[in-house]
Amino acid sequence: MAEVLVLVDHVDGAVRKPTLELLTLARRIGDPVAVALGAGAEATASVLGEHGAVKVLTSDAPEFADYLVVPKVDALQAAFETISPAAVLVVSSAEGKEIAARLALR
Repeated sequence: MAEVLVLVDHVDGAVRKPTLELLTLARRIGDPVAVALGAGAEATASVLGEHGAVKVLTSDAPEFADYLVVPKVDALQAAFETISPAAVLVVSSAEGKEIAARLALR
């Protein structure tokens, strides 16, 4: 089954509800692979696994701490190139839309 990347929206390890909804949607398409970035990213793994993520890719590198979009796009692109997923899902927030648009242009 094809893999589906899901960018995790979380605050210091607390996963926001729209991300869990995206994991449910991703399970209909294929195998969800969650990408959690920033402080507390590793703490999201158990919750994401409980909600269907077959893999959880995490990074709490310092560049994610400044709320900049470009480092997140770079990380998501690296995951995309490694996995070659069927789809990439992001939360419909201002940041999520910016990340999706920048990733699509690459």
